[in-house]
Amino acid sequence: MNKLVIGVIAGVVVVGGIGTALVLGNKDDGSGKVDVSNIKTGSDAIVNVDACDVLNDAVAKKVLGDGAEKGDTSAGTASSDDVSVTNCVYTYKAVTTGSVKDQLASTDHAGLLVRSAKTKAGADSNKTPFTSAKPGAAQDVSGYGEKAYFNPTMGQLNVLKGGNWYIISRYKGTSSTKATLDDVKQLADALKDNLK
Repeated sequence: MNKLVIGVIAGVVVVGGIGTALVLGNKDDGSGKVDVSNIKTGSDAIVNVDACDVLNDAVAKKVLGDGAEKGDTSAGTASSDDVSVTNCVYTYKAVTTGSVKDQLASTDHAGLLVRSAKTKAGADSNKTPFTSAKPGAAQDVSGYGEKAYFNPTMGQLNVLKGGNWYIISRYKGTSSTKATLDDVKQLADALKDNLK
């Protein structure tokens, strides 16, 4: 009987080890450590996201048109040990001749800034603007991530998903503050399947 119990325990250990290996995949970089940064384990999962992987060429062309051009993607020095900040911007200029003012007024913008959590502290700091630090004029929006709100003062849809904070903007002309929720939702709908 003891041999049967030992055999069952050994079988469970072997099956558990195989299951773990399948879940983790080949993420061994040779150091013996397994990279688990992209494995979701619930609400505390840490998943690194680059803004241009979410707002990519296909999404930009779907929303802005085939003439969409990628702009400057530098996010400055906003990254920290806890949060990686990336930015992606596309524009489409409907008017390409005439005055600079007319060209700027016809330019359609689509932008995404991502504050991707690198640590649990980063994920916690990304959650703060969706609770106690949410702007007073914010309008809650459903259907995007775990929490979302539109900030009419900035013309941006803020989405919290998986500890990451996505700031989505879409506007025409020179002022993002003129953007409406419907303008921004068109972009948000096109990229929401890319949110991690």
